[in-house]
Amino acid sequence: MRAFGSARVATGRAPTGRGGGGCGVGRSDRSRGAAGRGATAVGVGLVCAALGMGVLPLAAQAQQPDTLVLSLDDALGIALGANPAVRRAENSLGLNGVETRSSLFGSLLPDVQGNLFSTTYNGNLQRVALDPLGFPLENPEANWIYTSNSGQSVTLNWSIQGLSFLNERRRQEQVNRGRVLTLDGAQATLRADVERQYFDALEQRELLSVEEAIADARRRDLETAERLFGLARNTQVDVLQAELAVEQQLLAIQQQRTSYEQALLTLRTTLGDTELPALRPESEALPVFDPATLNADGLVARALGDNPQVRTAVAGVDEARVGVASAGQWKWPTINLRYNWGPFLQTRESDAFFSFGLEDRVQSSFSASLSIPFLNDYFGSTAAEAQAKVTLDNQQETLDETRLQTEQEVRSQLINLRDQGETLRLATRSVEIAEDALRLAREEYRLGTRTFEQLQDAVEQEATGRRQVIQARYGFVDALIALETAVGGPVRPAAGG
Repeated sequence: MRAFGSARVATGRAPTGRGGGGCGVGRSDRSRGAAGRGATAVGVGLVCAALGMGVLPLAAQAQQPDTLVLSLDDALGIALGANPAVRRAENSLGLNGVETRSSLFGSLLPDVQGNLFSTTYNGNLQRVALDPLGFPLENPEANWIYTSNSGQSVTLNWSIQGLSFLNERRRQEQVNRGRVLTLDGAQATLRADVERQYFDALEQRELLSVEEAIADARRRDLETAERLFGLARNTQVDVLQAELAVEQQLLAIQQQRTSYEQALLTLRTTLGDTELPALRPESEALPVFDPATLNADGLVARALGDNPQVRTAVAGVDEARVGVASAGQWKWPTINLRYNWGPFLQTRESDAFFSFGLEDRVQSSFSASLSIPFLNDYFGSTAAEAQAKVTLDNQQETLDETRLQTEQEVRSQLINLRDQGETLRLATRSVEIAEDALRLAREEYRLGTRTFEQLQDAVEQEATGRRQVIQARYGFVDALIALETAVGGPVRPAAGG
């Protein structure tokens, strides 16, 4: 695993909650009954306690002991070094060198057979022999004849059929190329997954901050409702509704915190390092820009050369071509060469049995043969060649289909990116309007010209707008990652461009 770079482990004490530590609610209970005052006091106490438990954990999480604060580059570095899928591809890539040497030397160099030592002892009894005309004659001196021999040898064999050694080399090159493409594809997929999950964790954290800010605002609305109730300018219903809104917002905080923790767990699993401490992603500047600057035809042209699926399909066509060449080898003659060298000793009786004195006699031989094997399995060979040609045609069709699908994917993702850009623009404008409307609505509620229900409508609209802006920003990032995955490389403008 490479160094974390700017990643660091944060330790220390948790800071105080948002907006100061005050949880007191200024209100007058003089116009309430004892039961009402008691219930309100208990309710506000529970609200304050819940806020203390609900708001602080996010801030405290930033400073938990043994928390790894990492940037996106750190996350990518950790994942590329520890993710099991990438490591499996890297392990397979290590076979390229070994198999290339084996294929090269196995095709060009002869097979070597070495006989360190062999010895035999034979006995022969022949009672019948043949005369010069081939008639059997009884052997009047039928006795056992014993012989023995010992020897050592080195044998070299070459067998070459047509251009088989070139086809074998091309086949191994395609195997090596496939492993490289597998590793490139695994790394590209991992980068996209890490980026997507990293930004998803940031999105969930921002949404959690929004929910906590909304909880603070609802608490202030509760304070306002209680103050107006104390001035007899509203009813206790408004106070209860404000308390209910706070409780419901605490539930929303808890649910959002769960989403954030799930996002961190997903990111941690993708990184693949089992020894990592708790994670806290650093805030990153989101790659948001005007997608109108992107040219669809230019992106498609890039994708047809860089997209991993297209590259794999091209490799499949090249591999099928090698298969056609290999299947046509049966038409070529086969040359067999054989050379043998070694000392040899043979004597009567057992003198040469287990004898190592072999320097007296050395023998060598060389043979060559040329065979034409195309008649050995003519119909089977022609069928295999036809099948290889069909495989090549099908691979070409697969390549054409992959290119069409890639073009569609690129154009579709570009449309989606532009849609997300427009969605972000509209959401940003909407939240600005909602913030102004909420500010005026709170002022009108304090003046008594707006009901609490009308105020809550404005609060909800502003909260929804803030959530939509965050979701639109990160939706744009997700669409950008999907487009870059389809293209097979980055499309975002350079920093400062």
